[in-house]
Amino acid sequence: MSVAKPVLEYIAGIKVETSLRQSLKGFRALLRYHKRYIPSFALVIVLCYLRSYLSVLEPLYTAQIIDKVITQGQTDLLMGLVLSIFFSIAAYGVVNFAVTFLNGYNAQLMTKDIRNDYYKSLQKKSFGFFDRAAVGDLLSRATMDLQSVEGFLRTWISSVFDALFTIINVFIVMHSISPTMSFITIIPLPFVFYITVNRFVRIRPLFRKMLLILGRLGAYIQQNIIGMKNVRIFEREKEMADGFLKAETVYVDTAISVGKIEAKYTPSSEGILSLGMILIYVYGTSLIIAPSSMLTVGQLTLFVRYMMRLTMPIRNLSQLFGSWINTSAALERIREIINAPVEVADESEAKEIPVEKGEIEFRDVNFEYVKDRPILKNINFKVRAGEKIAILGATGSGKTTLIYLVPRFYDVTTGSISIDGTDVRHFKLSSLRGQIGLVLQDVFLFSGTLRDNIAFGKPDASMEEVISVAKLARIHDFIESLPEGYSSMVGERGVTLSGGQKQRITIARALIVNPKILILDDSLSFVDAKTEHEIQQAIEDAIKGRTTFIIAQRLSTIKNADRILVLSNGEVAELGTHSELMAKDGIYKRIYETQFLEKAPEEILAIRAEGGAK
Repeated sequence: MSVAKPVLEYIAGIKVETSLRQSLKGFRALLRYHKRYIPSFALVIVLCYLRSYLSVLEPLYTAQIIDKVITQGQTDLLMGLVLSIFFSIAAYGVVNFAVTFLNGYNAQLMTKDIRNDYYKSLQKKSFGFFDRAAVGDLLSRATMDLQSVEGFLRTWISSVFDALFTIINVFIVMHSISPTMSFITIIPLPFVFYITVNRFVRIRPLFRKMLLILGRLGAYIQQNIIGMKNVRIFEREKEMADGFLKAETVYVDTAISVGKIEAKYTPSSEGILSLGMILIYVYGTSLIIAPSSMLTVGQLTLFVRYMMRLTMPIRNLSQLFGSWINTSAALERIREIINAPVEVADESEAKEIPVEKGEIEFRDVNFEYVKDRPILKNINFKVRAGEKIAILGATGSGKTTLIYLVPRFYDVTTGSISIDGTDVRHFKLSSLRGQIGLVLQDVFLFSGTLRDNIAFGKPDASMEEVISVAKLARIHDFIESLPEGYSSMVGERGVTLSGGQKQRITIARALIVNPKILILDDSLSFVDAKTEHEIQQAIEDAIKGRTTFIIAQRLSTIKNADRILVLSNGEVAELGTHSELMAKDGIYKRIYETQFLEKAPEEILAIRAEGGAK
């Protein structure tokens, strides 16, 4: 099956729906981010009124120049009117600067708040969320979508109030000159508003579709970059490029549909405004040439100029609606993540509970990722304080899932897990996880120094503590051999280190928090036999007094455990010491002999000679 097929199927399945109610709901959610900055917005609104008032003055002074200076010959008024125009324009520029600056300032603060909420929500999400989410899509929401929201926040307050104040101020002046002309001037406004809203309703779902496609394309590109070595090894470059091209074609076709709607509606607004201006010229001229001369040339010019002044805020409102089309879709995608339910969270009465002994008990534990598809079934066993339990089982038997339930990366579907007799759900998550050291099978290092990576779980750790755990993990000598020692930088995802070196650093990172419970999820898989033996010897003292779970495949690791738990099809098939399980002649013995015979035949023969096998 083509690796591009899931992306293309997702894009083909995107439904284009129009939901004005959803858009209004999103706008109300956006308004909540304005509450902290109400004084600043109040100042913006006051300045918008002042800017609108100043914009009304210049046409008024120009009309007086036409009627009094040019027509009537009152030249002594010219200098005063010219200076009035100059100062009104200069004041307009100063106020305009202040409005623009405050708009940008407020927009950045609110965008920061939204970004923080988005990031905090990701920090709270459970492992199940990240199992389903695509990294590239999450990044697209945090960057491109948020950039669209920031652009809207930068302009919407001033656009709305500029239009409102300009219409009011202009109408007041026009009505004082000619009520009939003033009403003719505002006739086009409702029609322009209707066209703008209709355009918004039609374009909004298409913009949402475009954003969804971009999010999935981002995930597709990210996957291809990370897997580029495999793409080239298996010569799949053309297939990957073709998959991207097909998805990109859908995006371009959708964008063209948006362009068609824009092309249809934008000229309509311009045409209606032009018709309004024609009406002003026709009716205004008739008033000028009437016997009673009810209107002057300057006043007609004033009405024409005001019509043009009204055009600008109406255009800004139209652009604002267009911006909101994109923003509402982007905001919906951001809120979708922020509002996504947290599957694993602190209970209302959860407490900071210290782990004194580290005794762990599974009682009738069942777990399923997908409803009616159980992964773990009827798990019952108890781990004594300080005991080392090795977990063995075939791929997919539920080993990693089992240990992930202890720090509550997932919650049990039914049953319970307790530590020192207290259900893990009664612990605050920070308290629970802060007392559990975990080395994952999927090794990950952060970009930064080696010291920072080791002390990740305890940023305030002293250098002596860092060196101590590095020695336990048998990585200290390697670090000291580097020119910059513990200050050496780690490349992205630790690409500058070997697999074994990365795993030893993660082991040191787990030990730095001095956990009462230690979980090693096949953490020695990339370590050679000699290094594994050294690490096991080194951390043996560190393990003492800690309850330890070890998922491993190697004979020495499993054999030296206090007890061995064998999982089969999500159930506990066997539990006991190495000798007890070998004596049962069951699953463990078969795995032991088939999987480890070639690695340690002398040990198998020795056990048989001692009568450990039938």
